[in-house]
Amino acid sequence: MVKSRVFRFLPFVILIGALFLSGNIHSQDAAEPGFQNKNFAGARVGFWSNTGDKKTIPSSDFSMEFSNSSIYGEFFYAHRISPLLALELTIGIYSRGDIRYLRSADTYIGAVNIYPIFVAAKVYPLKSLDGLPFLFYLQPGVGFVYGNQNVINYDIYYDYGYDVSDSRLKFTYSLGAGIDIPVASQIALTSNFRYVPVKFGKPLAEVQDYSGWTLTIGAGYIFQSRK
Repeated sequence: MVKSRVFRFLPFVILIGALFLSGNIHSQDAAEPGFQNKNFAGARVGFWSNTGDKKTIPSSDFSMEFSNSSIYGEFFYAHRISPLLALELTIGIYSRGDIRYLRSADTYIGAVNIYPIFVAAKVYPLKSLDGLPFLFYLQPGVGFVYGNQNVINYDIYYDYGYDVSDSRLKFTYSLGAGIDIPVASQIALTSNFRYVPVKFGKPLAEVQDYSGWTLTIGAGYIFQSRK
């Protein structure tokens, strides 16, 4: 319980600390000035960690093997608005775990997959920290989280199928921060931390709260849009 509460408030602590830091450190020239005038697209991979509901199925046909963490991956495209601001679109995916649905003597196996889709601002309060070769950013955003429960079985011999698929959609927000590290004129490394609260209106696979945070690293291509 204590660990869950810490994870819930960790993003807010990071953001407040970053804002305090930005007010006390003078902006320096960026290590790679061209980066702050160009777009940035690529992919990040890391993990997602649960801060919402645990697996609690008191008396149900569902038998879940939900874990509290999962591999997470996302594609991103950051469109440059100004040297200190970009808008980033991210499309990610992670799996909450396996489902076994029991019906009579049969067992049907599936999974719950979650797809976060967000548009977020990348705000660069500091061009760099004392000339270090990275760019720190804050990242508040809004978007949708789509959850899909997929359990399908079809027996060709008996010409019989069974489907307990279901889905949910939730409009929510995200809070994050990270760093971009230009390493060449067209290549940059990136890392990101993000917290997303996700509580569906109705349970999905009998779990309602899929809130959690992600920590990722990745790389991308720097390019100038045509004018």
